[in-house]
Amino acid sequence: MNAEMTKYLNIAENVYWKIQKKYRYPNNLIEYLNRVLNEIKVEAADKNLRLMYSYIDFEECLNCPMNERNIKIDLSILPDFDKQDECILWLANFIKSISEVKTNLYS
Repeated sequence: MNAEMTKYLNIAENVYWKIQKKYRYPNNLIEYLNRVLNEIKVEAADKNLRLMYSYIDFEECLNCPMNERNIKIDLSILPDFDKQDECILWLANFIKSISEVKTNLYS
């Protein structure tokens, strides 16, 4: 596994455990995804990772065809959030899809 993917997996694991500890899985998926994004923002700030989006309209992502969305991310394969390994892998790929690694400390 390369260093970049290891970084995403570490962030995903931290996000997963923070969400599990603070919130568990609420009935509202959009609310849950917003909480996930907020935790990703906190981790990204600590891990030299730049997010491409400060806000994602998850309702649009879940209800509109890809070509009609402002942000083109795929949420079609959401895991069961109680399955730790599946969720962490999904989170790592999600984080990778919405971020870019800063090349230096001044970027």
